[in-house]
Order: sequence, then structure tokens, then C-alpha cells
Amino acid sequence: MKTTTTFSPKRLVMIITMTVFSFSSMTTAFFLMGIKAFPYFVGAALFYFIPYAIIIAEFTGVYKNHIGGLYQWLAGHLSEKIAFIAAFLWYCSYFIWMISLFMKIWIPSSILLFGEDLTKKSSSIPYLSTSILIGILSILAVIVTLFFVSRGFKGIASSLYLSGIMMTILISASLGGNLFLWITNRSDILPNLATSFKGIQTDSSSGQTLIEQLSFLIFAITAFGGLDTIASLVDKTGKQKKQFPRLLIYSSFLVVLCYFLGILLWSGGIDLNSLKANNTVHLGNLMYELMEKLGHALGHALSFSSPHSQILAQLFTRFTALTLLLSYISLLSTIFYLPIRTLVEGTPKHYWHPRLKQKNKHDMPIYALLIQGGLISLFILGISLGSQYVVLLYNQLTLMTNLSRAIPYLLVALAYPAFKKKQLTDNPTAVLTQSNINATFISSSVIVCIALAIGFQLYQPLSQGNLRQSLTLLIGPLLFTLIASLLYQRFHRRKEITQNS
Repeated sequence: MKTTTTFSPKRLVMIITMTVFSFSSMTTAFFLMGIKAFPYFVGAALFYFIPYAIIIAEFTGVYKNHIGGLYQWLAGHLSEKIAFIAAFLWYCSYFIWMISLFMKIWIPSSILLFGEDLTKKSSSIPYLSTSILIGILSILAVIVTLFFVSRGFKGIASSLYLSGIMMTILISASLGGNLFLWITNRSDILPNLATSFKGIQTDSSSGQTLIEQLSFLIFAITAFGGLDTIASLVDKTGKQKKQFPRLLIYSSFLVVLCYFLGILLWSGGIDLNSLKANNTVHLGNLMYELMEKLGHALGHALSFSSPHSQILAQLFTRFTALTLLLSYISLLSTIFYLPIRTLVEGTPKHYWHPRLKQKNKHDMPIYALLIQGGLISLFILGISLGSQYVVLLYNQLTLMTNLSRAIPYLLVALAYPAFKKKQLTDNPTAVLTQSNINATFISSSVIVCIALAIGFQLYQPLSQGNLRQSLTLLIGPLLFTLIASLLYQRFHRRKEITQNS
């Protein structure tokens, strides 16, 4: 049974914007750099995000009826082998990320229910440690997600929409609250902005070290992630398939605007020095602490009593937790389905056993999803039981996938000039940029940014004397590439045997 979800243009723009925009990345940027984050975000937006959005928009415009996503884009313009290796690397990075997300989902759940993060505290349940309890709950979350996703794409679309609405409300509350502080506490704005402009303080008299500057530039680039996932939805967008590329571009500008407004308004509304002076604040709980502080500040500005200000602060904190929880749920639902769909359904029929491609009545590859859910559950079980070998393996795999996610993006950018040349010849009115020179510039800009990110990730541990971590980062893509190459050779040997028999 084929199902097509109908999105209105406004709904689709909201889903794309709220999927790519990261509230935690915005608050982290404010905390780490203040207003000095602007040049890095401008650079990341101009030389990576906007060019990459144009590339993705054009690929999705041409391949709007294909389910292969990244594989389809590369197979026609580089080679089938490179396309499969890239899709495999892409899938592996999402698989490892899902394990982390299923275990992190209990942090906002705890804050929503109890007002604090209990995942770092000892369990009060006899014979069950906190790690085992989190593991059991995480496996239950995998089962629920598997059931939810197996019911069809309509549920995933609804979760994305609900998450988008909640994130829009959260962003509006944080920006509106800070804007209100700008208006009511005008005497504090310039001192707060001055403090924010100082940003990170270093021991170096010349300012930030090269490592610190590169570190934040890479952070700014990764803050714009997620376009590849949302672009995989293009064939599910019903009547909006033709508009999808332009809606993707509009959404990209909205993402940039949200980051800039967020950092600016937080910088004027909150004293960064007092925030950093609080030893209990760290990057893990930063967004909750910021929203709680905003609630207190708004209560004071509105002349609320101390208890009422505390209630407002708790309301802000728990709404943030609820929004992040729904965001995790929609994200997990999306990446539980889309990457394996690209790897299994988007590749040629002879690649996988027919049962893996078999769908249920809701048009979902149920056996592929079951195997994926089982493997994720096994990893979670091993980690929660505290097996040092499984924990070590997971930590090493996490390091290995850091570069594995970046390489497919680089290959997409590399394939873009060949794609553009073909499109300009076949259908010049169907593309956004109208020359090979523009295509080369856009491609080169993205490639340089990604290469810089990869180079820094390899160099940073080396600069700290951690050779093992650098080697692990490098071995990861090489190992996954070797596995993908062996699988590809096996697929084609099987195809030749079938054809000759």
C-alpha cells in the first residue's frame, strides 16, 4: 500500500527549519563565544551551509521521485561503488548515533518529570543500578520506536510536525523573553553585550589559539547539519515535490536567521559572566539552566514574587525538556527509518536478500527495521551491563563514525559539478545556478570546509599527544570503506552467478 503525505509549503518550511536548527547548538555557541560566535557562523553559513543547501536542493529537484537519496545522487555521477560506500558510511554513522540518542532521551524525560537530571544519580530501585535501568528503558524505547515506525510514514511525518511546532514555540519564547528583557532592562543591555563580546578568555595574550578558533569553526559547521536527512523525504512530500528545492533554500536562510537572532538576544538579555561563574552549569545542562535563568529574569522584570518567579522558571525549564524530548522522539523516528531505507531500498535489487526489502502493509521494510532494532538493543544491553569490551567498542565506533558522516557530504559536493554539467545540457531551466563556474565554486567551497573539518578532527588529538585517538578517527572510515567494498564485490559476484546460471 503506497502512502503519500501531503505537506503545505509553510508546514514543510517549518519542518525543514526546525529539523536543521539546533537549540542546544545555539545556546552552546552563546555560552562558549558570545557575540564573537557571529564571524564563525557567518563563515560557516556563507561557505558551507548555503552552498551545500543549493547542492542538496538541486539534487532533490532532479531526483524527487527516487527513494535512493544520497546513493542515487552519487551513482549517476561518480560510480555505483563509490555511491554504495558513501551510503554505507552514512548509515553506520547514524546507527551509532541512534544508540547514543536512545540512551540520552532519558535526560529530558527526567527533567520534565522530576525537575532535575536523575541519570547521573544512584538508582533507588534495589538490584538495579542507574546504568542498567537506563539500558532497560532504552531497549523499551527501541521497541516502541520500531512499532511506531513500522506503522507507516504518516506517523513519522506527524511527529516531525509536532516537534517542529514545539521547537517553534520554544524558540519564540526564548527570543521573545530576551527581547522583553532588552526593553525592560535597558540599562543592562550594553554591559551584557560587552561581556558577551569578550567571549572566551585564554591564557594567550594574543587572544584565541589556532586550535580554539578552528574548534569553534568546526562547531559552527556541524551546527548546520541535518539537510541530508530531511532531503531524503523529498519523494514523500506529495504535491510539494516541485517546490521542495526552493523551500529548502528558504528554510536554510531561516536557520541562519534563528542562530543569529538567538545569539544576539541571549547576549543582551543574560549576563554571561554570572552564568559562567555558576559551577553547576555545563554543556550538558546549559539550555535548561539558561531557560530557568530567563524565567527568573522575566519574573523579576514583571515584578512577580519570588515563589511566582520560581514557578515561571520551572515552567520554562520543563517546557524546554518536553520540547527536547519530542525533538529526540521525532529525530529517532526519522533516522530509524530513512538511513536504512536509503541503504536497503534505494540500492539495486540484487544487493540485498529479498526479505530485507520486503514491506508490510504500511509500506515499511519490516525485516530490515527488525534487524536494525535488534542490533541497537544488543549494543545498549552491553553498554548498560558495563561490559568493558562493549563500552570500549562503542567508544571506538563513536570516534570512527565522526569522519564517516563527513565523507559522504564531501563526495556529494564532489559529484555536483558533473551533475550540473549534465543538467545544464539536458534541462537548463530545472537548475538554480546557471553556469559550470558557479557549480565549481559552490562545490569547492563545501569541499574546502569539510576537508578543514576532517583535518582539524585528526589534528586536535595529535596536538594533545593522543595518537591513539587520531588513529581511531582515521581507521574508522578505512574500516567501514573496506567492509562496504567487500559487500559490493559480494553483491556483484552473486549477480554474475545469477546471470550465468
